[in-house]
Amino acid sequence: MNTTHRHNVSESALLAGVVAGQQPAFEQLYARYAQRVFQYVRTLVVDAASAEEIVGDTMMAVWRGAGTFTHTSRVSTWIFGIARHKALDALRRTGRHQRDIDLDGAVDLPHTDESPIECIHRQQMASLTQRALTSLSREHQEILRLVFYEELPYDEIAGLLSIPENTVKTRVYYAKQHLKQQLERLGHKESVR
Repeated sequence: MNTTHRHNVSESALLAGVVAGQQPAFEQLYARYAQRVFQYVRTLVVDAASAEEIVGDTMMAVWRGAGTFTHTSRVSTWIFGIARHKALDALRRTGRHQRDIDLDGAVDLPHTDESPIECIHRQQMASLTQRALTSLSREHQEILRLVFYEELPYDEIAGLLSIPENTVKTRVYYAKQHLKQQLERLGHKESVR
């Protein structure tokens, strides 16, 4: 049995606990998703305070609506769908425009077997990647987060964003192309300094 399947079964079990009103199950689900939802919402809204509020609203909707989950998608897709709707509603209410922001967290933990030079190089690449990501459109940032960070399948992303699956594939292709161009441009600019 692969770990992804076990993880999904565990999430389903947690959600069943939430349906039954078990606070510990909700706390575990919250701990598993709050940061991920925050990072995703930040691809849609302007500031961190709004994003934190949306995370709270999203998780309260999960608590109240767990019984409405239909099991036609992953639990994560359902939660991100709630978060997306809450974020878009907040944007409409405030009249703010969606903005392009970083996907945060392109930097990973240091590897114990890497040399100091390798560590510096990795950090520089992470910084370049972060800067390149911030230059992408909101749609491209959102699609890359869902595909690469959240590892959602294309068909579920299509449902979440209310777009055809082929549009998801096209956005991923162009987002990767634009990211590559930005990395090349930034890499060239950095090497000139």
